[in-house]
Amino acid sequence: MDCPELVNALLYAYYHHKPLAMLDYSDKVRDLEKAYQIQHAFTAGKATPLGGYKVSLTNSLTQKLFQMDEPIYGQHELGHLLPQPAELSLTQMNQPLIEMELGFIAKTDLTVGMTDDELLQNVWITGCLEIPDSRFAHWFPALNKYLIVADGTIGGYIIYGDQIDGKDLNVPDLNNIEAELKLNQQTIVTGNARAVLNNPLHALQWLLQKLYQHHLVLRAGELVSSGAFFLTHKLIEGEYSAHFSGALNQSIHLRVLP
Repeated sequence: MDCPELVNALLYAYYHHKPLAMLDYSDKVRDLEKAYQIQHAFTAGKATPLGGYKVSLTNSLTQKLFQMDEPIYGQHELGHLLPQPAELSLTQMNQPLIEMELGFIAKTDLTVGMTDDELLQNVWITGCLEIPDSRFAHWFPALNKYLIVADGTIGGYIIYGDQIDGKDLNVPDLNNIEAELKLNQQTIVTGNARAVLNNPLHALQWLLQKLYQHHLVLRAGELVSSGAFFLTHKLIEGEYSAHFSGALNQSIHLRVLP
């Protein structure tokens, strides 16, 4: 199967909400660069334009699980970036998960070679709820890394909070951001920004390098979700609230309908 056939299959699943069978495609892509090519074409064919990027596999445990020695990236479509409070229905999705992440919104085009301090000066920072989802049926946790990348690195929805100016923070401040996720007012998981490559800015630096290799640039206004503060959880019906504290002090609310 060549790239156009898999791109068309992903787009069909995306538009018609008919998940693909993993076994039909599991041996068709065995190269990460080809997987990224498919991802870029898949993103270009979606209903809304590019809204930003996501970084995944940002801790050693998940990298080991997928036999990787670095993160992977995906692309967010603009129409799936939602301000909080937000509402989603499980009928809109396939097998969604939920994560808490730090988001960076570029004030200007960001380039390779910027220091951490320079990057911080040139971004807005926000808390994010990420809702990863796939175009493949029964994908989690069985989908292989090549199909994960081809499928936009499981791009779903992002719900983002208020933006604060990176100029008001120092790089070490990002390590002191704590996260608490509640469902129906009950805490289900907590985490810390240090889980993201020891500092979420390291994920942003990695992304810039990888985009450069693929002849891409992070443009002004695009949002980067930089990696999960904790291992992912299944998304179910209910009222979610994500609380960030420390250098970022805000809450994000999501209602999930059947």
